[in-house]
Amino acid sequence: MLPRKLGVLLAAVPLVAVLLADGALLAHRSTPTNGGGRPSTTNAPRASRALNDGAQVRAAALRSLLARRSDAVLHHNRAEWLGTLDPRHRAFRRQQAQTFANLRAVPLAAWSYSFDSSEAQSPNHATSRYHAPVWAPTTFALHYRLRGFDTRPTNLAQFPTFLQRHGTWYLTSFSDFAGDGQTSARELWDFGPVVVVRRPHVLVLGHPGEEASMQLIADEAVADIPRVTAVWGTRWARRVVVLVPSTQHELSQVVDDYGDLDHIAAVATAEVQTHPGHPDPVGDRVGINPDNWPKLSPLGRRIVLTHELTHVATRSVTGAAMPTWLAEGFADYVGYLGSGIPTSFAAQELAADVRAGHVPSSLPSDNQFDGDNKHLSQAYEGAWLACRLIAERGQSALVRFYRAVGSSSSSQDDAIASASTRVLHESFQRFTRQWRDFLRAELA
Repeated sequence: MLPRKLGVLLAAVPLVAVLLADGALLAHRSTPTNGGGRPSTTNAPRASRALNDGAQVRAAALRSLLARRSDAVLHHNRAEWLGTLDPRHRAFRRQQAQTFANLRAVPLAAWSYSFDSSEAQSPNHATSRYHAPVWAPTTFALHYRLRGFDTRPTNLAQFPTFLQRHGTWYLTSFSDFAGDGQTSARELWDFGPVVVVRRPHVLVLGHPGEEASMQLIADEAVADIPRVTAVWGTRWARRVVVLVPSTQHELSQVVDDYGDLDHIAAVATAEVQTHPGHPDPVGDRVGINPDNWPKLSPLGRRIVLTHELTHVATRSVTGAAMPTWLAEGFADYVGYLGSGIPTSFAAQELAADVRAGHVPSSLPSDNQFDGDNKHLSQAYEGAWLACRLIAERGQSALVRFYRAVGSSSSSQDDAIASASTRVLHESFQRFTRQWRDFLRAELA
């Protein structure tokens, strides 16, 4: 399963650009008038400069606060971390003190923040309770990088509130705007202490008490990375970060997927910025569903984890034109490869439909892969068999077909039609007819 955590990455805003934006915005909003009701030609520039100077002072103070916060994380300085927090918001201070402690074992190579000071949230009921000057940016991100695994920092959208007391700015909340649908991104350390299991090219993060399961997952990932490379090739990182949350609810939070995960054993996720012609992912992760993972046999765990690692490997060429049936079918193709599982067993739900005379008329649509679809299994099984059919022309043909579609800047229909002609040497309509015949031959 392959959700996308964030459609557009947030980038650091250059200080000069921020200050110019502040000045333009505040000058536009401030138009003092004289007694006659006409704009004042003498006071307006002075007031505008005063507002602009105030915004610059605030922006500089917040950047200093955030730099101290970053330094505290990287150098394990608890006092400095707590010194950035509102001294009167005791519940928030306790929560942040716990978060800081939870981070201690995480192998961080970088931790920083960025924000755009040109736009602020409108005050709401939550911010009015402070009875002090507050400011909350509309665009704010946490950037962190895991040592040895992230080549660039991840970018997590957050919605903080800053407060000024006695001339000093503090951080006082990350949840004041949650009621407006602006929920700050969360990671494992927001839920409890993090423990780490390492293997060559594998990093597993989880919570105390889960170490035995984490060890097995790490060993499985080490064994499965070469299986993915054998099909896809070496043009991927060939390393992975696996997250092992304590509950399914926690999984949905850390991978930012609030759909139905009841039938999902693991999920691959990343923040993806789309450039013309190709996606640009950072922060690739595989999240384990603790409710369903223990139900799998050893072979089932191998298939599932290989499937998710395939998503990690192919992410950089899984562009907007990629249909879900091809992304999921390809991952299943790699996952099932060499497993020895009979087709009639691996596709038993679809086989029952075919034997009853209900052969699908077309490849599964994207919305058929939603977690709450009652026929989700049939969608995955049909997609897998479509990729198997393409691979009968040679495994390299399936890889070339995937790359051709995923790297296309055309619409989904045009990308599929073009790849069918160039790689399969036939129309997609003819391929679909062959796929329906293949279902009958394999499953009837």
